[in-house]
Amino acid sequence: MTRSHKVLGFLLVAVLGIYGCARGPATASGGSGGLEAKVQRLEEDFRAAAAARDSFRQKLLAAEEQQGRLQRQLEQDRAAAAQEREALTAQVKARTAERDHFQTQYGNFLRSIKEQIDKAETAMNAGPSPAAPAVAGTPTDAITTTGTN
Repeated sequence: MTRSHKVLGFLLVAVLGIYGCARGPATASGGSGGLEAKVQRLEEDFRAAAAARDSFRQKLLAAEEQQGRLQRQLEQDRAAAAQEREALTAQVKARTAERDHFQTQYGNFLRSIKEQIDKAETAMNAGPSPAAPAVAGTPTDAITTTGTN
């Protein structure tokens, strides 16, 4: 190939390149109508995304408000539970002290009853002594005197 053929091939390729660049990209719908449709579709997508964003923002605000309400209610419930726990603790202490007091009284009562039983058994086992003089006016005297009359 000669030099002139190379120059002609180069010029042909350059002219076709310039023609192709000047013409722009070919679209299926025939030019600028495709770009407008694409822009319109993108605008619709943007509007849908903005609507979804606004909806989610409202839901987020509602959820945060509900969380705040529940948090306040939880704090109130905790305070009420703490007060109730303190009241029950005081009541348990009072009942325990009362139980201990009655348990002490019951123990003293049992001790006194045992002492009385022991005294009675001692008196019964000892019986009347033969050397002990009978006292006038005692029930044993009354029985013996009435029995002899």
